[in-house]
Amino acid sequence: FQVMFSFQNTPRQDLSMPGLQSTYLLVDPGSAKFDLLLELREDRPDEIFGWLEYNTDLFDVATIQRMRGHFYSLLGAVAENPDTRLSELPLLTQEEQLQLLSDFQGQQDDFPRDVCLHSLIEAQARRTPDAEALRFEDSALSYAQLDARSNQLAWHLRSLGAHPGSLVGVCLERSLDLVVALLAVLKSGAAYVPLDPAYPRERLAGMLDDAQAPVLLTHEHLKAVLPQHDSRVLCLDSQWDDVAVHSRDSLPLLAGPDAPAYVIFTSGSTGRPKGAINAHSGIVNRLLWMQQQYGLSPDDTVLQKTPFSFDVSVWEFFWPLMTGARLVLAKPGGHQDPAYLVRLISEQRVSTLHFVPSMLRAFLEEPGVEKLSGLRRVVCSGEALPAELVRRAHALLPASAEVHNLYGPTEAAVDVSFWH
Repeated sequence: FQVMFSFQNTPRQDLSMPGLQSTYLLVDPGSAKFDLLLELREDRPDEIFGWLEYNTDLFDVATIQRMRGHFYSLLGAVAENPDTRLSELPLLTQEEQLQLLSDFQGQQDDFPRDVCLHSLIEAQARRTPDAEALRFEDSALSYAQLDARSNQLAWHLRSLGAHPGSLVGVCLERSLDLVVALLAVLKSGAAYVPLDPAYPRERLAGMLDDAQAPVLLTHEHLKAVLPQHDSRVLCLDSQWDDVAVHSRDSLPLLAGPDAPAYVIFTSGSTGRPKGAINAHSGIVNRLLWMQQQYGLSPDDTVLQKTPFSFDVSVWEFFWPLMTGARLVLAKPGGHQDPAYLVRLISEQRVSTLHFVPSMLRAFLEEPGVEKLSGLRRVVCSGEALPAELVRRAHALLPASAEVHNLYGPTEAAVDVSFWH
């Protein structure tokens, strides 16, 4: 073992012999027996004293002093709150708490807290109604068309029972309908639950059982992949006539900023996926930060290729649409084909895209990556990003392409840390 704690509380008896005086000494042995030793002694009823002995190859004085400060903080908290659970007691000193909550936080920004995600996209549609918002293969929608189609579907969802706080399942492959569906669910006041048609039926069954969504949006050919469920199915390809009768006008704002916007099922550390609920306020804060940090413009094109069951897809879908940029969807399965991605990025002049590091490595092996002159931002997340892979990206990609490393848990609206 490497760490030892010793509490010496046996009453000490001074040596007493006729004609002999004795003194109790603490002896420094000159070397550490373990990586770390904390020894405490209770020689008198009103005092406990002790020391930390440590391996100087592993720890420096400042580290040990911090440990001592944490131990003091814990002991003080125990004395003041003896009935509190140990796991709830603080370790940090007051100075460290201030440093963590203030000094380490960087720039503080007061982003709007009363805005819903779809409201930002509706505002952009009013500013640039004729600009191309969305492209999938040979088909495209302007901002006005995307807004109108999603309004019609939102009105229809309302008629089927969607409301603030409710969930709507979405089982679609990448397509124009997928983006229309996600936006429409938000406009209806509900939250969307992505159900990847590539998932095993057992996983989809568990997600549907947990979500209990009253409505499920899909395409006719995907109904066969769905397990038994109780949701009402709306096929956007074969039943659009039912949707088209509704108004193209915007709906009144139904959901507030604290209402759920989407539920993404994580892999589940216990083996069973868990649905992480994210509110409008969280994802709006995250996307407004991203725009402040990276500044998309109408000249930008963002590639959407992350499966929509992963949280990265959220910023891929909505960040460009709230900033007037252009969103290009990769074909189903295209995110796994580096040769196809190189062609698509080149043809569509993609400026911003995301890779998990393992896929970035495969992408960089593909001929032609050095010619992607329009590429400006490569965002990486989802896995550890090795330094040598970053160096390789800088060596092979055009000089205009920056590499950004982001990280965050699904529960915290995609990302919480970033590094250029």
